[in-house]
Amino acid sequence: MGKRTRITKKQLKHDALLETTASATKFIEEHANKVLIGVLAIVVVIVVVMMIGRSQRATEIVATGELATATQTMNAGMHTQAADQFQAIIDRYAGTRSAAAATCYLGSIDFQMGQYDEALAHFEEYLARHTGNHNLDRTALEGKASVLEQRRDFTAAAAVYEDLADDASREAGARARYFAAAVRNYRSAPDWDAVSRVARILIDENPDTPWESEARMVLAEAGTKL
Repeated sequence: MGKRTRITKKQLKHDALLETTASATKFIEEHANKVLIGVLAIVVVIVVVMMIGRSQRATEIVATGELATATQTMNAGMHTQAADQFQAIIDRYAGTRSAAAATCYLGSIDFQMGQYDEALAHFEEYLARHTGNHNLDRTALEGKASVLEQRRDFTAAAAVYEDLADDASREAGARARYFAAAVRNYRSAPDWDAVSRVARILIDENPDTPWESEARMVLAEAGTKL
């Protein structure tokens, strides 16, 4: 039977140190790979986002150019051709600001061509999906109110005109014009209580103006109906 070798405390400490060092080295190697993979993944995401951003900007630039061309066509009175151009922008560049504008402008063309159902559909699509541009928002709301008035849905049209008036709280002239349109539609409905209510707003907010004079005449008429 051979002689047993005793392991000294120093050797035990040395072996434990080696084991700890080996474990630490293995841990670092394993996690270093994970960290490297994570870093690479982040870099890839950043690159992709930058590429998408550049692509979107390039698309928006092209769409804006086509929108300008379609708008010129519309202003020249070539409504059918302009409608085709606006529709092409909507189809090709969905999600862009230009496609949103094209949707609103297409509603305007439909209205001018007497296609009221199509016009209302485009105005409502814009208002449901693309709001954010003050001028386009107002154009779409005005268009919607005009379509409703043409379709003799006077109460609904008046309500939209009142919404426009509320939105134009800092524009006295526009606010009065919208309230006057609301009065006209409530009168056509007829809804004389609403006529009286809105006419009084016109009188209070527009003293010594034609708006006040017209509102007083309508208010007097409403008084004979109530």
